[in-house]
Amino acid sequence: MEYRENPLLGRKVFFLNPPLSVENYIMASLKAEEYEVYKITNLESAKPVLKIYENAICFIFVDDILPLDGWFNFIKSFEYDSLLKTVFLGALSVKTKPKDQERFLMNLKLPGGFVMMDKKIEETKNQLEGILRINGAKGVRKFVRLELKDNKDVNGYFGTRDQLYSFRLIDISQVGFAAIMPVRMGKFFKNGSFINNVSITMGRYSITCSINVHATKVTADSCVVIAMFVGTASKEVIQKIHNFVYETLEKRMREVIDSLPPDNYDYNIRIRASDDAAVDPEENEKKTGQAPAETKEASEAKETTENVEEVEEIEEIEEAQESEGAEAVEDGGEKTSEEEGKENQPEENGKVPEEGETAASKSE
Repeated sequence: MEYRENPLLGRKVFFLNPPLSVENYIMASLKAEEYEVYKITNLESAKPVLKIYENAICFIFVDDILPLDGWFNFIKSFEYDSLLKTVFLGALSVKTKPKDQERFLMNLKLPGGFVMMDKKIEETKNQLEGILRINGAKGVRKFVRLELKDNKDVNGYFGTRDQLYSFRLIDISQVGFAAIMPVRMGKFFKNGSFINNVSITMGRYSITCSINVHATKVTADSCVVIAMFVGTASKEVIQKIHNFVYETLEKRMREVIDSLPPDNYDYNIRIRASDDAAVDPEENEKKTGQAPAETKEASEAKETTENVEEVEEIEEIEEAQESEGAEAVEDGGEKTSEEEGKENQPEENGKVPEEGETAASKSE
């Protein structure tokens, strides 16, 4: 639970369906303060990608795409999925009424709260940042670090008087990088050493900086170096690193989202147990044995139809019996009391006594 409340490496922060004011100002401001922030444009992409990042925080703008009831059902459905129930959700709105805000907060799990954007945008940003801090969005880190193990386009260079050396970066952030190089280059990167005029290429970006070697680990076939940028690195250098880190992260996230099958469920028709709670269709079927598509009205209509069919069957039987009795009367005419009495006499050995035959004569 300790890890759940404050993940060591922090949480990815998603904004689902953000308005331009959130995207252009709030998200940009949070990135500048080193939060790992992403945008989810389509509702269909939200659940598939959030299932991958179980410690994520997601703020949902609920003023469009779905009506409030649809968003209520969408958020409620997270409670029924083991891969989504650990995601921290919050709601954003400009126009939601107080009674609807209360309904969401009282009946849904919203660790991110219900944030009304009816104030200055700076105040909303500060409120959201406070929520991120409380929920450990940064973990123990202070800066977003970009892993580069599979990226061949990021390399470092430094030169001596007679030779130019190159090395490959493993990761990079605004404060430093880790690199791997041949063992023979380890002599230049001893712990605590200072190296000037180090060049790094990062795709379309290129920087020149000075570094302090923080740690070196030499193995049989390589040397791994952890270096920190000297504090005098220019703002331009820092900004280029920041831009490269976030552009790469966003590209990777877009590739992940595009590769996942969409969630096409219609949250406007989710079955509801009451006015204030939504029920997961599969869970409802397990508990009640009733398929999601069979509503209460459909069930009652089915029962009424079965009752009508049963009554009609009984009526048909009664009509058949009455018809047989009427045919018997037509064949024999009206029966006398004497004839009726004979008919009521019991059979003996399966034979009805003939007319004029008595029990005594029969015994003789």
